[in-house]
Amino acid sequence: MDRLTVEHAHDGETGFIVAKETIALPPVIADGPRVDEAVRTAGDRTVIAFATADRCAPCQQYKKDAMNNPAVIERLRGGEFVVTHVEVDRERTLADAYLGGAAIPMTYALRDGERVAVLRGQRSADELMAWLAEVAAM
Repeated sequence: MDRLTVEHAHDGETGFIVAKETIALPPVIADGPRVDEAVRTAGDRTVIAFATADRCAPCQQYKKDAMNNPAVIERLRGGEFVVTHVEVDRERTLADAYLGGAAIPMTYALRDGERVAVLRGQRSADELMAWLAEVAAM
């Protein structure tokens, strides 16, 4: 996987690698409930929460490579998970309350509102699929 193929630049003031383009989330993620609603309504299902920011180039690459991958989308649509997304720059209070902060890109598995697994950083579709399988087996 080429690590950063999305248009990006280095911000010398902040040290961040900032995105010059924003990749759209697939509907299975974009149309999901807010994280607080997902936790409230999940029942015995695991909540999968993707934490990203529009400014973050690695986040945009994660969306491009893994979140928009057809196999990942199919797995997320399967019904075993409640899928949500937290845009940490716009939903900082939710990120702090449910995810424990605003680190990005991150993927969380939540049960009963508690973090049970975390996938840190930008990942390939294969890495995300393997992690989802591990979470489902927990």
